[in-house]
Amino acid sequence: MKLRKRLSALIVSAALLLTALPAIAPATASAATTMGSIVLTIDSPTMTVNGTSKAIDAEGSKPTLDAGGYTMLPLRGVVEAMGGSLTWDAANRIVTMVKDGQTIKVPIGSTKLTVDGVQKDMLANNGTYKAAYINKSGRTLVHVRALQAFGNTTCTWNQTTKQVTVTYPMDAPVVSSKNYRVDLINQTGADINALYYGQSGTYSYSKNVLTSTLKKNGTASFYISVPDNATTRLYDFYTEGVGTKFFNGLNLTGVNAYVTVVLKENGKFEQANDKTITVSTGDTALKVENNSKLDIEKLYMSKDSSFSSSEIIWDKTIDAGDDETIDIDLDGTKTWYFQVVDEDGDKYSSGKVTFSSSTVKSATLTFSSSKKLSLKGSSSGDSTITFKNESGDTIKAIYMAGSKSELDDADDLLDSTLKDGKSVEIDMDLESDTSWYITVEFEEYSDIEEYSLSFDYKDPASATLEITKKAVEITKEKKTSSRGELSVAFVNTSGREIVEAYLVDDVDDFDVSDYDDLLDGDGLADDAGIVIDEAADADTYDLVLFYDDSDDDDDAYDSIEVDFDDATDYAAVWIDSSTRTSFDGTEYTDGGDKMIVGVYNNTDDDLTSLKVYDIDDDSVESIGSLDEEKYSFFELDTDDYPDIYFEASESDESYDVSDLDDEVPFAVVNLDDLEDGDCSLDSFDDISDFDF
Repeated sequence: MKLRKRLSALIVSAALLLTALPAIAPATASAATTMGSIVLTIDSPTMTVNGTSKAIDAEGSKPTLDAGGYTMLPLRGVVEAMGGSLTWDAANRIVTMVKDGQTIKVPIGSTKLTVDGVQKDMLANNGTYKAAYINKSGRTLVHVRALQAFGNTTCTWNQTTKQVTVTYPMDAPVVSSKNYRVDLINQTGADINALYYGQSGTYSYSKNVLTSTLKKNGTASFYISVPDNATTRLYDFYTEGVGTKFFNGLNLTGVNAYVTVVLKENGKFEQANDKTITVSTGDTALKVENNSKLDIEKLYMSKDSSFSSSEIIWDKTIDAGDDETIDIDLDGTKTWYFQVVDEDGDKYSSGKVTFSSSTVKSATLTFSSSKKLSLKGSSSGDSTITFKNESGDTIKAIYMAGSKSELDDADDLLDSTLKDGKSVEIDMDLESDTSWYITVEFEEYSDIEEYSLSFDYKDPASATLEITKKAVEITKEKKTSSRGELSVAFVNTSGREIVEAYLVDDVDDFDVSDYDDLLDGDGLADDAGIVIDEAADADTYDLVLFYDDSDDDDDAYDSIEVDFDDATDYAAVWIDSSTRTSFDGTEYTDGGDKMIVGVYNNTDDDLTSLKVYDIDDDSVESIGSLDEEKYSFFELDTDDYPDIYFEASESDESYDVSDLDDEVPFAVVNLDDLEDGDCSLDSFDDISDFDF
């Protein structure tokens, strides 16, 4: 089922399996009942549990407002954070919650709950409640107020902040000047099976304070009771899991009630007194695509490109043409370095790469056929949709879905009614689908039902939907400014300057205001070239080229169709000829065999006759003369000629270049020394712009 909008994607399942917050036993202190609190925010994947922020679940699920204004809850994560447990009876379609000796059964489709065997009507005494249900994605949604069936538990809604606060009883030591709560966040990179603490220098430790495994990136709490006769407030502790780790010097001096401790690698930790620390939660699924002809044997991930042995994240073979998905921890940082080691022991680094966010759930790292390592972080795909009411009536609800059948399960996009003449902006995920359906409910008019919409662009940056009495019209749409993942080289030997260049979906129906000028207003001279990062996606485009027309006050334009469908990381376009009013050109991609080879004369001499041969001494190309510090270009089929050499009439030596099939679709050969035949190769990533 297609996601219909951002809010609908936030619906979470009570039946999801996720690791519960570990139950923590206090080391020493007298027990007393205190009240805990959990704060959930609409459209947020995190909740605050007694002052500590944590993910609701590993899937990034978020609470949502259902039709009618009901707050539907990601049940399992919250119940377990309260210290309870949850089970799902699929045969009888019943959710069972247990906490503090109470058992609550929530039947799907009923407003009646069973509390310790006694049925209670949640609608009695003017109660407000919506029955639990399972949506088309198989997720169980439960109204937040079901938690109030637990004793002394309340749910409070804040309309201004769009937050629900669940207050519940919990057993915990009374925190005094001598009892301190320690909130742990496990950022060590491994699960912790046991934790022991003791006063510094005594080497006497408590019993294990964990009653279950503290998962990587998980949170937990325990209490330290400082004796009356304590001579120090410094504490050491050690953990057991993947080896034994020691952490020394937790300082409770100046702490009033609690301290937050982030456990890191190599015995390091971060401490914050009487306040929380927000860290990245959950893993990122990194898909590693090996598009090269060599197996990958090792993969490193580093914050500073050091690539030490401790920074290996994968040491199993990824076969050529295969892929693997690895769970990685971004540790709250978007910027990283990667390095692969291939079957020959050669190392290839990505350079600095940036994820779309430090909490992104998935990304793709590609080792290309040209041995380039690049990152494609997942994009949110968000589009800002403005709904403009020009109907003459008040709109009660708006529903959108990718198909007519899905409209029945779609959520109301509006938080409140939309008056005539008013507008509302809503962030939506259109999932790269241009066809949608909309239903609009009015207070007085007949509803507009299952009305078909067709967007011009996949995932537009923004669009305006004007709603009249009987129709919905897309009146304005702007293409996203993010052009794509491919780096594209443009070589211009057309004989004229290109003023502006655009890659558009349809040359017969485009507006330059909807696209970015690839040349950023700088133009591209004849006999010049440029490499543009993130210029396009693997798709088919019309390349629109504006040129200076002396007969017209405005610049004229022509277009070339270019097909990048089989590109992975790189593409190139050679604009090689033109007439007075038109251009011709050819596209190349790293998914093909043909490429553009540039030759740069860096010999300090003009070359009068330069020729290209293959390893069998067959002629490949006759370039002719090439002046000092000038370029020449030719097309090469690397399937036929992966290895070539250059001969210049001024030298007895040849310039040998091999493995050009790894450089498709574009590279530049630098001829450096006439006497020794020295040359060097600039791969795609080494080239920015050039004037020949």
